[in-house]
Order: sequence, then C-alpha cells, then structure tokens
Amino acid sequence: MIAFLVGLVVVLALVSLAFSLRGRKRFSWLEFFLKGKDSGFSFAETRVLSRAAVESGVQDSTNIFWSPRDLDKTISQLVGSQSPSVRGREGSLFLERVYDLRKKLEFDQPRYKAGIKSSRQIAQGQRIRLLVQGVGVFGCTVLDNNSQFLVVTYPSGSRLPQGFVWKGKKSSAYFWRREDACYVFDTYILDDMRIRNIPVIHLAHSESLLRTQKRKSVRTRAKTPASLYILKRVEGAFEKIERESGLRCIVQDLSEDGFSVLIGGKAKIGMMVKVQFFIADLQVVMSGVVRSIDYDGEARRSVLHVEAAVPSPRTKNAIRSFVYNIQAKSGTEEAAEPQA
Repeated sequence: MIAFLVGLVVVLALVSLAFSLRGRKRFSWLEFFLKGKDSGFSFAETRVLSRAAVESGVQDSTNIFWSPRDLDKTISQLVGSQSPSVRGREGSLFLERVYDLRKKLEFDQPRYKAGIKSSRQIAQGQRIRLLVQGVGVFGCTVLDNNSQFLVVTYPSGSRLPQGFVWKGKKSSAYFWRREDACYVFDTYILDDMRIRNIPVIHLAHSESLLRTQKRKSVRTRAKTPASLYILKRVEGAFEKIERESGLRCIVQDLSEDGFSVLIGGKAKIGMMVKVQFFIADLQVVMSGVVRSIDYDGEARRSVLHVEAAVPSPRTKNAIRSFVYNIQAKSGTEEAAEPQA
C-alpha cells in the first residue's frame, strides 16, 4: 500500500512537472518538426525555419505555424540572411513553400471567411458591373447605400441603343468584394436622375446575394509606375525583360495571379499584355490576358484587369513579398508591419 502511494506521488509529480514545462513552451521540438512535415517541409528545411524564427526574435518558434506576424518576421530573416538555403532554384522553391504557408495563414483569418448576405452591406466606393440582357455590360461605382436603394454612378461601357432608358430595366449585378469573393445578384433600376448635376441611377436592394469564386490569392493595392507592352502570345515571352520603352502606365493592384493597370485611352477585352516594374531593386515582369476593362470616358483612360500567366517561383516570391510587405532584415532588427 505504501509502495502504491509513493508511486502515485511520483507519477503526479512528473505530470505536474510536464504541465509546468508545457506552460512555458507551447509545443515540444518533436511536435514542431511534425508540424513542419505536415506543412510540406523536410527535416532540414524545418531546422532552417526554426533557426530563422529564433534569430528574428520570435519567442516560440512554433508560432510561425499559426501566427502571420511571426511568420512574416521569419521570412524577413530568411530573405535578409542570404543563406545557401534560400539561394538558387532550390532556395526559390523552398521560399515558395514558405509563402504558401503564409497564404494559408492569411486565408484562415476570419475576415476571409465571413461573407455578406444583402446588398445593404455593400460598401461605398465598391465597383459594380451591370449586365443588361441584350444590351451589354456596364461599370459603375457605389456612391451611397441607404435603406431604400443603392445610389451608383451613371453606368459606362457598351454603346447604348438609340432611345435607351435605364429606369425600369432589369439587370444582373456582380462585384468583387475586397479580401473576399465575387458576388452576383439580380436588381432593377428604380430611377435615372441627376444629383447636384451628376447623373446617377438607383438600384433596388437584394437579400439574395450569391457568393462565388473565392479569391485564390491575396491582392494588395499599389501605385507603381510600369511599362506596358502588347503581346501576340503570352507563351515564351511572359517574363522576358523588354529593353525598349513601352506604354507608360500605373499598376493599381497586384497579386500572384493577376493585376490591374491604369492606362490612357481605350483597350479591348482579350488583349494579351506584359507589364514591367520594380519591387524594391528587383525588376518584375508579368504577362496575361485582359479579362475586363473599366473605361472613364471623361478622363479618357482605362483600368485593365488582367489574369496573369503562372509566374516563376522567383517572380511569385517577389510579388508575395510586396503583398505581405515583407522587408529583408538581418539579426534581430524588427520587421515592418504586414499589410492588412
């Protein structure tokens, strides 16, 4: 009986010690390496990640598997260190997998999972496209959203038939909500009028928004000067640097699978284009197909929305560093705050 009690005391003491140690550190080294393996990293790569996390000042290395902020610090350390593990083709592929983990953590954030159900939740400034059967597709912007209707700018786009009247027309509306997905809903044009001499239309609200095409990559705003070139085909030339000057333009938003660019004049859907611009000191080239266009007739300029060809690991990593605001650092210097 005494031996049993002594054994029980020893077991309880060991359990208490284990919980005490676990309180100081979230996971054991074994769990850390298993987590790295589950995330697609080899044993050697997991060691590199652990070392970079420690050198960047992350207090618990396992945080990088669930904390975007701590993973950003670790990536900054990796890029700034210029160690053999991140150089060359193998290093680019390793960084690509690290950024894949970063994207997963980003899309695990609540703001990417919560959608909207009603047009009453659409924010001011949201771009909307209106599809009018038999007439065409038109672009407009939400100026006001009240309890009765949406007030949007006068639609621009396809040429209107002679004598066309907006009021009373049925339309399908669709839009990309920032950091979310594409939404579609049916609506009616309730009125066509002028407010302070500005032409606007009123759209009926809908409580039946269909959420489709969730974003596959994180996109961020940009205001980056670039050169644009017209291509005959994307294959074989999508990352080749052009030596001659192209059409001056501005990249307005950017992700690893697409971008929008502001140009003067008009363009056509289906055009194949290439843009060249700099991210820090690195020249980046992206190519793709124009999928939609927002034309401003008054300013005589267009915003081209381009679906990009799949970039190389080097280019993809450079774009992701811009999207997540990753700045190379060394030692324990603090990394910049990641963009929201």
